[in-house]
Amino acid sequence: MTRHQAREILLLEPRIQHYAWGDESFIPRALGRRPDGRPWAEAWYGAHPAAPSLVLDAAGGRYLDAVINDRPDLLGSAVGTTFGRLPYLVKLLAAARPLSIQVHPDAAQAREGYDREEAAGIPRDAPERNYRDASHKPELIVALSEFHALCGFRSLNDMRAQLARFPEINRLLPSPGATAESLQELLEAWFALPEERVRPALGQFIERLEALAADDTVAYWALCAQRALGPEAPPDRGLLFCLLLELRHLTPGQALFLDAGVPHAYLQGCGIEVMAASDNVLRAGLTPKHVDAPELLAVLRCDLPAPAVLEPDASGRHITGASEFELQRLDGLQPPITAQGPELLLALSEPGAAAAVVEASGQRLALAGGAACLVPHGLRYQCSVRDGTLWRCRSNV
Repeated sequence: MTRHQAREILLLEPRIQHYAWGDESFIPRALGRRPDGRPWAEAWYGAHPAAPSLVLDAAGGRYLDAVINDRPDLLGSAVGTTFGRLPYLVKLLAAARPLSIQVHPDAAQAREGYDREEAAGIPRDAPERNYRDASHKPELIVALSEFHALCGFRSLNDMRAQLARFPEINRLLPSPGATAESLQELLEAWFALPEERVRPALGQFIERLEALAADDTVAYWALCAQRALGPEAPPDRGLLFCLLLELRHLTPGQALFLDAGVPHAYLQGCGIEVMAASDNVLRAGLTPKHVDAPELLAVLRCDLPAPAVLEPDASGRHITGASEFELQRLDGLQPPITAQGPELLLALSEPGAAAAVVEASGQRLALAGGAACLVPHGLRYQCSVRDGTLWRCRSNV
């Protein structure tokens, strides 16, 4: 019998991403660790090969992607046949400053783009690589604190009103008409402008933002995004999107679902993010990283309304229509559950407190804050939530 072959719950340790926009205290506090002065941006719980979770056991542990490769029965036949892998990735996310403006491809675009870049011999970790895997990346963010984001295009009338406030930008662009095609043309024109025309206009734009920022949320967040790039960074073309995208404010428990082609940027706040297990991102700006404007414009959807703020249903579930995942908050003593496909449980509580107890087949796991486990397909388990919350992620097939 190989390691983990017994039908048991697998205890997971997340992989930490120290991106520059991360918060210094939220994630280490959630994990019961001491802040070390670095930004802790994301904690990954899953089997994505870029940063798979560690499966903890007496022998020291192996990475979850390797365990699933050896034990495909953990997935169950439906998930195994449909996806061939753990189809979702769960993250704790903590943003102290704005992220880049970005979009994600749909499934066909991801496959075509990945195959094209593989054929071109572009290394998967190359800065200019757009498609690091062949999967799409629908994602859900559920706020754990006050959470601010740019998400989806404003109405065309609202865009025109915003642009009119900033003539230094407005005079460089065609007016957005009454169709999505006109918005596409505006963006194509913006990215086609030579730097010698854009740079002075953006400098004047930032001066106007500074005069407005105290009383204007659009100006405030646009300045935050520019300043996050550093004091020596030149004005960024991505600032235009602060005028084009809706501002969303979430309170704890509220969520946003971001499907393919929806432009967005998380601005500030902490949350649980769950997505299809992909790392494909096309950036539009507000970042020192690679911006491929033609590929971005091929993926961007100008015809979609801005996503609405989502509330959980009566059972605590956030259902999005994505087949890879659904997320549910569990409270109190739960009736026995038989896992349909692999189910990931993530506990959150005050440091040192046991958030939940999970029991199955003689196992009893007390999960403190930040601890997570994977319940194999078909295993019957029961959980009791105590001094915290327990989040349950599973596939929707």
